[in-house]
Amino acid sequence: MVLPNGRHCLGAAMRYMRSVPARRVCCQLRRPLTTTHWTPSVQGTETTQPPNQDRQSQVATDSGKGANANKAPAIRRFWRDVSVGEHDGDYVVLLDKRPIKTPDGKLVRISQGQRVLAWLIAGEWESQKETLNAHSLPLTSLVSRSIDGLSNPNMRAEVINRLLNYFQTDSVCLHDTHPRALVDLQQKYYSPIVDWARSTYDIDIQITSDIFALRQKNASIERLRNVVSELSPLKLAALERAVMSAKSFLIGLALVQLRITVEEAAMAAQAEANAQTQFWGELENAHDLDNTAMRQVLGASACAAIGA
Repeated sequence: MVLPNGRHCLGAAMRYMRSVPARRVCCQLRRPLTTTHWTPSVQGTETTQPPNQDRQSQVATDSGKGANANKAPAIRRFWRDVSVGEHDGDYVVLLDKRPIKTPDGKLVRISQGQRVLAWLIAGEWESQKETLNAHSLPLTSLVSRSIDGLSNPNMRAEVINRLLNYFQTDSVCLHDTHPRALVDLQQKYYSPIVDWARSTYDIDIQITSDIFALRQKNASIERLRNVVSELSPLKLAALERAVMSAKSFLIGLALVQLRITVEEAAMAAQAEANAQTQFWGELENAHDLDNTAMRQVLGASACAAIGA
């Protein structure tokens, strides 16, 4: 499968997603034995068993035996060809000419304005080897999340409230006075994000060095609530994933609004850890895994946000 030429940022994001697997599982997969489709299951959802299915009941019983009772059985690749098709004016990803679906059984549809995203999702499935690596389908997970969850008004309101809690004590608003290495990193990566948010949304953002005094004004919170409420379901899903990964509302917002790159977002989110590394040195393998895991999630969020 040949991917169409895309922007450099998409290529960079995909390289992050193709590298060392993340420790956190971005999505899980299940294959209901009553259908011919595999449905991507977003993190946090449970797999339900259809009634009166002797074969599935036997699989569930067998998988619960022994020391690996809580370990899901490996899922082997069952398709040969991956392609992108069209359905009612949207793009769909096809596995042997059958479209992939969400955990709720809905078609995974990508808008006409996001053709590159459709091919990136196809690339996720094409890159699977003999068995599926669920954590290597972050874009599939994001689109499924937007369709099954964030199209619901009540779910959207709940997610927006949770994300705005991060803004109350946002890490990019906490500027230390020492050590020098940390101060320099915060000035380099935090300040541009804060300045952008202030000027773009005309809000007052409080900056302090005292974590116990860090609180934002209600007017600023409500202004950002209005901004986020206008995001499409897919862009909100990307924001949610970015904020949860970076532990910062402003970093996530700047990323999905394409104001900063994936690398800049990761460096801002890891400013304190990087300052510690400069002083104490790097812990072999552990830091590499953390760095790659974060860039995988942020890269997927940036790709999903383009054109959403």
